[in-house]
Amino acid sequence: MTGKSSRAYKLKLSERGIFLFLKCHCRLCHLVGDFLPYGTTLHVSVTLLERVPAEDLVAEISGPELAAYGGKEVRFVGTSAHLADVTAKLADRIDESGRVHPKPPTWKLFLTALCCMEAADDKFVVRAYDDLCAVEAAMKPRRLLDGVRLSIDT
Repeated sequence: MTGKSSRAYKLKLSERGIFLFLKCHCRLCHLVGDFLPYGTTLHVSVTLLERVPAEDLVAEISGPELAAYGGKEVRFVGTSAHLADVTAKLADRIDESGRVHPKPPTWKLFLTALCCMEAADDKFVVRAYDDLCAVEAAMKPRRLLDGVRLSIDT
């Protein structure tokens, strides 16, 4: 594999945006009962957003409350490079609807995803986390000897 396995994503948030992110992060950690990287929260939120029907997705990204979450506070979160592909597909899906012009910027997708995560039922958040874990495991490069038992007779 020649591609990067992870990368940092830049978030430009207001105080309200930081609070929203932390609220979603703490909730996810509680739901799965583990300490998680911040990037996992971002990736789970975008995974949830992928499941929103196109007409609802357009309505969500056009919501006036998103502006209150964006701001000048810059934060970086690291997660899978796969998130960039998912985000690009979401932007294309919105663009294809013809109802939003120009194509939404990534920051707007991230904030929309966090808003959707905040409103989602616990079972959907956990399912998105489980699905993301399965995708990440499938994408992880395997070492040559993974799963091979070696026995050495002496």
